[in-house]
Amino acid sequence: MKLRFSLFLPVLVFITTELSSQNNTLTYHWDSSYEFQDFEIEINHLKADLTINPYDTLVAGEAEFSFKILREHIDSLVFNANELNIEWITIDGHKAEFRMYGNRVFIYPDRDLEWQTSHKILFKYSSKPSEGLYFIGWNDPQQIKRKQIWAHRPNNWLPYAPAILSMEMAFTVPDDLKVFANGVRQNVVTNKNNTKTWYYQMKRPHPFFSTCLVIGDYQFKSMKTQRGLPLELWYYPDWEDHFEATYKYQVDMFDFFEKKFGFEYPYELYRQAPVIDYMYGAMETTTATVFGDYLMVDEHGFLGRNFVNVNAHELAHQWFGNYVSHLKLKDVWLTESFATYWAKKFEQSVFGEDYYQWERHKELENTYKAARLNNYPIGHSRGGRERWYSKGSLVLDMLRDILGDEEFGATMKFYLEEHPYQIAETNDLLQAIRKTTGRSLEWFFEEWIYRGGEPLYEVKYETISKSSGKSETRIRIDQVHQQDALTGLFKMPITFDVYYTDNTKTSKSQWIEKTTEYISIPNPENKQVSFIIFDPNRKVVKNVTFKRSFEELSNQALHAENMIDRYDALLELRKIQVDKKRDVLQKMFAKETFHLTKSEIIAQLATQWDDEIEKLIRDAIFDDDDKVRLAVLENVRLVPASLRESYETLLNDKSHLNTELALENLCYSFPERYGHYLDVTSNKKGWRGINIRIKWLETAIEKGGEAYITELTNYTSSSYEFETRINAMNACRRLNLFDEIVCKNMIEGFFHWNFKIRDAARENLDYFIQQNDFQQIIHQMIFSGLFNDEQKKRLSGYFQ
Repeated sequence: MKLRFSLFLPVLVFITTELSSQNNTLTYHWDSSYEFQDFEIEINHLKADLTINPYDTLVAGEAEFSFKILREHIDSLVFNANELNIEWITIDGHKAEFRMYGNRVFIYPDRDLEWQTSHKILFKYSSKPSEGLYFIGWNDPQQIKRKQIWAHRPNNWLPYAPAILSMEMAFTVPDDLKVFANGVRQNVVTNKNNTKTWYYQMKRPHPFFSTCLVIGDYQFKSMKTQRGLPLELWYYPDWEDHFEATYKYQVDMFDFFEKKFGFEYPYELYRQAPVIDYMYGAMETTTATVFGDYLMVDEHGFLGRNFVNVNAHELAHQWFGNYVSHLKLKDVWLTESFATYWAKKFEQSVFGEDYYQWERHKELENTYKAARLNNYPIGHSRGGRERWYSKGSLVLDMLRDILGDEEFGATMKFYLEEHPYQIAETNDLLQAIRKTTGRSLEWFFEEWIYRGGEPLYEVKYETISKSSGKSETRIRIDQVHQQDALTGLFKMPITFDVYYTDNTKTSKSQWIEKTTEYISIPNPENKQVSFIIFDPNRKVVKNVTFKRSFEELSNQALHAENMIDRYDALLELRKIQVDKKRDVLQKMFAKETFHLTKSEIIAQLATQWDDEIEKLIRDAIFDDDDKVRLAVLENVRLVPASLRESYETLLNDKSHLNTELALENLCYSFPERYGHYLDVTSNKKGWRGINIRIKWLETAIEKGGEAYITELTNYTSSSYEFETRINAMNACRRLNLFDEIVCKNMIEGFFHWNFKIRDAARENLDYFIQQNDFQQIIHQMIFSGLFNDEQKKRLSGYFQ
């Protein structure tokens, strides 16, 4: 699940708890999500019958909720009813008065609802939602855009209140459309008025917020997991050639997760469908994941960004997020960190250890990014995306390392078994560890969940000769990060690897928890130390200061066992002049097999040029890994004439992204040959926003091809999906191309519900408004009559 929040209450408050056994105080960030609203009723079932009229963007029908009274003397019930036009409401068949206050409807029963009694409330309503349920393409003036209706949450098309419930849903739509929803499809009935009614049922309870609806022109393929669970994988009829690459490893994911969790998938089936203009990666609505169709890729798009990680992430959410859900935002990490972690572990199983470490490297970069902004913990409503996803995933790595695979797996199984179709909180996971393993890991949760920050270790070492004639390596570790009431010392087991010049090594692990600690590693044969690795394979989330010589870094880069340890040495070698490190990097490139290290070597060597470096770059152009070839494209923008022919092969690269960059770089480097390059790529569209075609048009126009302006500017319109629009807008900016058509399309994007197109439109409008020649176009468009008074007011205020 991809989250975007406007977080609230930036006030920092502290809670202090006095420890009875010690004379000190624990201090935490105050979290407003502790104060969650009381529940007066418990909703357990929804039965809805809805008719959807696509061209009128209208939803109409009835929704009946079964509920139980949890509090005495209730005088009103409250539901979210944003954009719902409610005709009437009944409770147990009796009309009830109701009033709207903002987005909520308050319902007043005509009789006393006694404590612990069960009732039914029925809403008769209609809605023309501006967001929440998105009607896309139906009123496209060019009739180009794919026609769909989709929602990944129940807001704005169903009355809503937090609940874990079962559902019976009926959707009546035009008979040429298919309906994708949660649960088992019970029936599809053909009606006499050119419509069909699709019946879906969620027999098992699930979080109401995890409700979806997708309507459009689809096909699907059915298959089964190893144990026979039905799968339904949806696709666009004209994109059947994208099916295999998109849903690669789908069955394997189920078998992997069920084995790792020791717990079968908790629902009757699973389905997935792509949707257009989707603002996130995907959303794990129960039994039915919706995902952005930009992730429905062919074999070439698979190389740029495939669906595997997102697919596994959303599938893991069916256990961690739907079967066991969270209520308070401070506990969202239980949902997102677990899904991120298990997606990464699945990728490790199919792509290998180096790929896994690459994913962890990206997670660590995100962790550092969050740390530069603030010090909130993972288990906090303001922890933020980088912590809930990336840092939380790394913390689970550490938890697994401390518990071991067997105990970690047993804890996962117990945690799932103890909270069937229920809400869990962070303490429930802590108790699951205790009950499963007998371990008391409060200290771990204090360090990594309830508190923010990461340790900064300063590492030094020396070789000490003992009177016996034998030596030892003594390593000093200082925790030098800033300590305060919210972040203290960290207690973690850390491994130390000492490599010797005879290609042997000694390893030792020790708990590090004090301000200063020493670890002694015997060296009875008095071997010469080649280099030392502090925490091999980056097991602990941390920052490190460890000064080492060029020789030590070179030896680590060439001889460390783990790819990520060799990469760490490479990062330190960035500080060294190319002339000094050239030989080391060339030797390393010849030995490396993974793109992360090879790409870093290319980046460091490309800053200088000689015959040997050119040979390495040429070899990289023909590397089997598309990301190594990408590193050449990103670091060798100005192509030497001696490399031109080799570089031109990248115009037909298997990766769409590589082809786009090759076209751009070659036209820049050899402008006299741009016509040839345009001929070679004239029939290529690309992926994600037809990237190659947009770059092709931009290049042609830049070289004087005014005939292509109409095509490029048309791609900025709402007739195209959001990534094509963004790519076209950005191309217009680079060309300084702006007219009434582009202006109108950007202003329409300014108000779009998809924040990605909205942000891009605003960024580009900000650029053009700075130029006197274009200011008048923008101001005239604002008052052209195409926009209502509220829109004009917002635009005028924005551009003041």
